[in-house]
Amino acid sequence: MDLSDAPDEARFRQDVRTWLRSSLPALPWPEPADLMEKAPFWRRWQRMLFDAGYAGLTWPKEYGGQGLDERMRALFSEECDHAGAPERLNTVGEDFTGPTIAHFGTAAQKERHLRPILSGEEIWCQLFSEPDSGSDLASLRTRATKVDGGWRITGQKIWTSRAQLAAHAILLARTGGGERHKGITYFLLPMDSAGVTVRPLAHMLGEAEFNEVFLDDVFVPDDAVVGEVDGGWKVAMATLGFERVAIATGRVNTTKAVEDIVADVRAKKAADGSRLGADPHVRQKVADLWGRALVHRAIGQRVVSGAVSDGPPGPVTSIGKLYFCPLVEDLADFRLSLEPLGDQFALEDEHAGAQWWLRLANQARGTAIAGGSTFIQRNIVAERILGMPRS
Repeated sequence: MDLSDAPDEARFRQDVRTWLRSSLPALPWPEPADLMEKAPFWRRWQRMLFDAGYAGLTWPKEYGGQGLDERMRALFSEECDHAGAPERLNTVGEDFTGPTIAHFGTAAQKERHLRPILSGEEIWCQLFSEPDSGSDLASLRTRATKVDGGWRITGQKIWTSRAQLAAHAILLARTGGGERHKGITYFLLPMDSAGVTVRPLAHMLGEAEFNEVFLDDVFVPDDAVVGEVDGGWKVAMATLGFERVAIATGRVNTTKAVEDIVADVRAKKAADGSRLGADPHVRQKVADLWGRALVHRAIGQRVVSGAVSDGPPGPVTSIGKLYFCPLVEDLADFRLSLEPLGDQFALEDEHAGAQWWLRLANQARGTAIAGGSTFIQRNIVAERILGMPRS
């Protein structure tokens, strides 16, 4: 596989680099660490992307996007990472809610929701997982009961990222009986609806990025349904497919991560004063990570190629996620092992020499669950790619 840029990719990459060099200094650095304080900073950054035509690169032009394919989105993510651009708070909205609405939503839903996602006006969250329905998503118990003009929804969701900032949510609820995959409906929920309660949950980094969300007789109108009533499983699988594309191709630039590790190894010395890079065990580990990062890039190109079509991404995205997650864990763990005491400090400790890596090491464990757990991905690959029977 030739991984070099095609002529149109090279031109696009250079345009992005030029824009980033002139635009990033205009932001009010430093980027806040606290999630709530980060929102205004992010919205300014998102508006800059939108005004420059770099928001929603793969979205239809009529909804504010650029109509490009996944190759260009992957290139843009690479260049932002190299330039030190801010992270994005609205990944749920831009990476997989928007594409889902674009494919399955009504004309009115597209007109109402897509442009505010790209402009930074509205942040989205995902109300899928429940306390007793994690990897087995089809076992969810949140119920939507039909009433005059809409639905009344009651239940509980958990592990909802950034719900405290979100204006809207994508929501799965049970609306029918029979086979469990056929009785689920996909809703768009305003988070300020009466009966919605958000309770922050501190994760292992001590930050309240996740939340549990309680739904107490929440009303949503009929026009909040995406796709068919009782047919939400198909829509949900498309959403998770878009999420896996984002994870497999753009969540962490693994090639750059290895380059950063190589630079740190060159600069560091061992306890006896010798060059750390002279240690054969260190060199062997770096070579292993470098080779795996190149394989990950090739897999990412395969995922991107499969996502270029008009439909939702296929099962190859599961291969990308399966390969990506353990690689990122190993990258972070190895880099931390080079710090004194293996960098066993609290994240906020000012003496910690590799806070970004410490954060990544912790976040990588959660990423292994996002978009479907490792065991779910293995089943998808076995059944839909290898043609093996259901276990």
